Amino acid sequence: MSLGAKLTLWLLIPLLGVLLALATLTMHRERTTHYQQASAEVERIANTLAIPVTEALQRKNPADLPEIVRRSGLEPARFGLAVYDPAGNPFFTWGRFAAGRSLRHEDLQPVRDLPRGLGRQEELGDDLVQSQLLALSAGGTLLGGIKVTMSLQEIQAILARERNAFLGTLAAITLILIILISVLIHRTVSQPLGQLTERISALASGKPVEDVAITGQDEVARLSQAFNALGRSLEETRRRLVEEAEQAGNVIQSITDGIIGLDAACRIRTWNRAMTDRYGVSESEVLGRNLFEAFPALEEEGLRSAVDGLLSGAQPTFLLRNFEHETRNRGRVVLNFRGSSVRRATGVIDGAVLAVEDVTDRVSLAQEVQQAEKLAVVGQLTAGIAHQIGTPLNVISGSAEYLMMEWGDDKPRPQELDIIIAQTDRITKLIQQLLNFARPARMELRSLDLSELLQGLLTLIEHQISKDGIGVKAEFGTALPPILGDANQLEQAFLNIVINAWHAMPGGGRLTLATRAVPATERHRRVGRASQPGVEVVIADTGMGIDPEHMPKIFDPFFSTKGVGKGTGLGLAISRRIIEDHHGSIDVDSAVGRGTTFSIWLPAGRSKT
Repeated sequence: MSLGAKLTLWLLIPLLGVLLALATLTMHRERTTHYQQASAEVERIANTLAIPVTEALQRKNPADLPEIVRRSGLEPARFGLAVYDPAGNPFFTWGRFAAGRSLRHEDLQPVRDLPRGLGRQEELGDDLVQSQLLALSAGGTLLGGIKVTMSLQEIQAILARERNAFLGTLAAITLILIILISVLIHRTVSQPLGQLTERISALASGKPVEDVAITGQDEVARLSQAFNALGRSLEETRRRLVEEAEQAGNVIQSITDGIIGLDAACRIRTWNRAMTDRYGVSESEVLGRNLFEAFPALEEEGLRSAVDGLLSGAQPTFLLRNFEHETRNRGRVVLNFRGSSVRRATGVIDGAVLAVEDVTDRVSLAQEVQQAEKLAVVGQLTAGIAHQIGTPLNVISGSAEYLMMEWGDDKPRPQELDIIIAQTDRITKLIQQLLNFARPARMELRSLDLSELLQGLLTLIEHQISKDGIGVKAEFGTALPPILGDANQLEQAFLNIVINAWHAMPGGGRLTLATRAVPATERHRRVGRASQPGVEVVIADTGMGIDPEHMPKIFDPFFSTKGVGKGTGLGLAISRRIIEDHHGSIDVDSAVGRGTTFSIWLPAGRSKT
């Protein structure tokens, strides 16, 4: 309820109480006056009729009673008359309101002591009447009694009209008072306070505030003047704070590292432009949300305990290096998290700030340098080993073949001789692989359709792998952009991956080969930097999958999970080198027991530099 309404009620209620009390008193006085007049009139009529009725009873001539009533001029519709014998039984009644009920002798006896009789109001059926009872006696002998009744309907109607008129007048006065008081309070209180309220709301919402124009010397005017001074002071303070906040916000937004501001409940309050640009998550998506509800993976990866330590005061800062995290638009990235608690001047922890540094390129470069150094060492070692092993291996192989020729085909030869030749052939192939890995052949570049290349590869192996219960699903895209590359090397790279998939499904399964065009915009979202259109090749199997602990090492030379003698560990390393020589990339996604998917991206129409 508004203050104006309350003031109106506070003023009206006492006034209405006084008016109502005055009305009640006046109406009571009017009612008493009318009833007293009615009582006096009935008393007068009863005493007037008592004389002739007594005489008629003395003469024992009740037949005179109708004539007596007729001469009295009473209206039968308003009055009633009853004459009783000494026993209280009515023997003559007249008029509508005649009381024909019998009286006891004991009722008449006390009335003899009342010279003017006994008057009272009573209900006769549904009507209220004024009655007067007189005892009739002569010479000390009770002759009977007379009772005159008069209807009070006319008086009640008069009282009702007076009451209605008075209530109508009271209602009119009340309405006038309400209007006058409401207008007065609205102009002197509600309207000025309403202006103040509007200005306060505008001030609270940060809008420019104009002075409240209220003249006078009363309390409301002084309050408005004080508010005007306060508003000007707050407006100046707000302007300065806005400028400082904008400057601080611009600084935070301009920082190249990601900045995340948290409140004491771990809700995100700051999310700078670097976080949006790098990770594809807009500020509106995360503001106000709990950090670990918005990014559940961060909790699973161990950041929760460090942030809780900041917010609880257990530690003022923390540093997490090489923190791997999956982003929306760039895939897997490597981050450094630096955290610091934010405290008020009182020392109370108000939240925390996290600085997120993207070190993906740095870590990738370090890994590439390490890989290059490793490959250089492997190349040198391989060349030396191949040279040292090659000559004696040729001697062994030549000697074994000579013995085979000398032995002839017409007589049995030792089984060990066949084993020697087979194993020397295997060692020769291994040495050739090592040499190819250490000294890759020069690429012969030409325009290629990867769908045709994979279709040719599929034709070579489909019949063979089907014998092991492996089905092949080909989903080759049409109208792919041409790839500039070496067909033999790319075929070798894809074949190595297909062979790995084949060996991963010893009990049968499904091999999927697919190609599709990748526009530059999609590639940009994935890698987070400018890119060009290309073609994606997907080679997927439903085999045993790769153990997570082996994933970082699958492209390392000589790494293999196959048994001794079943693999050299060079297949994926060679495939990766070939893909990277074509300026492409290779990604792996695997789940133990569900299979492995290799995704190879190659740029469209780009020559090797």
